[in-house]
Amino acid sequence: MAKRGFLETIIGSGERERKRRKHMALQVVSWGFVAVVVLFVAMLAGQFVTRTVLTHPVSGEIDRPDMLVRKGERIQINVLNGSGKARLGQRFTDYLRARKFDVVHTDNYKDTSVEHSFIIDRVGDSASSKKIAYALGISNAYIQRDIDTEEYVKADLIIGKDFMMLNPMK
Repeated sequence: MAKRGFLETIIGSGERERKRRKHMALQVVSWGFVAVVVLFVAMLAGQFVTRTVLTHPVSGEIDRPDMLVRKGERIQINVLNGSGKARLGQRFTDYLRARKFDVVHTDNYKDTSVEHSFIIDRVGDSASSKKIAYALGISNAYIQRDIDTEEYVKADLIIGKDFMMLNPMK
């Protein structure tokens, strides 16, 4: 075997060093890519668990587009608590406002032992009353008409003792 010269040894070791550095850089980039992919998969898994276990973004109910409040539509309503349970009116107010109803006033109803929740149509707008009933899960049979020319809202919601059966409590 022939001895390599000093210059050939230096050139050969420099080439090996470049290959070693290139290989190490490739490994660092590869591991970095793996780390990014693992982080991305972990974030997707977290979103999946959050959406399927912790919150339920999909309702079992099919929304009827004709029963939703449309952009520009203004359905003003009073929420009156007739159940006797404290702070229930605020929960219903928040629920209705989230569904684009304009809750003007929240208060207690004159009677605190109302059995069934009902809606009073104040201006003869049965479509608006039906939308309120649909949003809350109240049967249309519990819509009463009591037109009041002094009233400035379309309807009054009276929450009864059956409030646990309504959508805001589910």
